[in-house]
Amino acid sequence: MNDLILRKATSLDMDDIIKLQLDVFKGEQKIPAVMIPLAEESSPQWWCALLDTSIVGAVAAWMDNNQVHWGRFATNQSYRGLRIGTKLAQFSLEDLFSQGIEEIYMDARDATVKIICDMGGKIIGEPADFYDGKVTPVILYKKDYGRKGSQ
Repeated sequence: MNDLILRKATSLDMDDIIKLQLDVFKGEQKIPAVMIPLAEESSPQWWCALLDTSIVGAVAAWMDNNQVHWGRFATNQSYRGLRIGTKLAQFSLEDLFSQGIEEIYMDARDATVKIICDMGGKIIGEPADFYDGKVTPVILYKKDYGRKGSQ
């Protein structure tokens, strides 16, 4: 995995990121395609994971009700289990914290809840049905980041 590149996404990456998002969220989780893009008004930031020249992971953060939300977290199915998602999560969260953000909200699937709680996240509500599965509300405070098992 020495050739893994983690970086802030550029506008040139967005077509590949949207394709990955559609494959994962529409294809696997049955979320309608119209719900997947983020509106420019929400000031989205994107990060991506590349192997060679292929985007194999992506995640975004955006503003909603004066809160920073993190999500649209996806890894190409062929590359799951290699910790690419965990590395991308760390990279993007550290970038957000370096911008002065103190808390990050998310509604996450079980695998993401585990990753984020292992980094210090806290479950703040009950799981709710969301298309082909459930999502759980989670918060990650900068002060708790890196504290394993902080839930």
